[in-house]
Amino acid sequence: MIALSGPGRRTAAAVAASALAGPLLVTGCGIKPTGVVESGAAARVLIAAPSRPPMAYFVSGEGRLVPAPEPEYADKSPQGSMQLLMRGPGPVEREAGLGTRLPPVEGVLAGSVRAFFSAKDRVEVRVPFPVAALDPLALRQLVCTALSTAGPSAEAVVRGPDTELEAARCGAGH
Repeated sequence: MIALSGPGRRTAAAVAASALAGPLLVTGCGIKPTGVVESGAAARVLIAAPSRPPMAYFVSGEGRLVPAPEPEYADKSPQGSMQLLMRGPGPVEREAGLGTRLPPVEGVLAGSVRAFFSAKDRVEVRVPFPVAALDPLALRQLVCTALSTAGPSAEAVVRGPDTELEAARCGAGH
């Protein structure tokens, strides 16, 4: 046995005490080991999607869809976006060469256009004109405009007086 005195003795005592205290702390907590306990699925929390400005999609002279956001527009819903589309391109959009491929809809008929969530990720669009023979770009105008305020996984179903089209996603890079 080696006899220590002074500071070395205190250090040796501290090392010995730590060596003994570690196992005591680990085993002395009173919790006994158990197997895996099934407790069900993890909790799910629904968080509201960030509000997106409504926008109408218009067609450029080259035949591409171009979004026209309206950040100050109060109705940030699919219906609000469709109202913007039915108004047609404003002066700024027309000056930029944007137009529409949709059939003209005015007055009471323009007010009858509806867009609403029919399910969590599905927007239903109802228009007063036939949709079966609609120009593909016009159809994309409707779908992308209706989905502009929805989440990225949403799809739209377009319904006219003649038929209901299959659900579609925007595909315009929005």
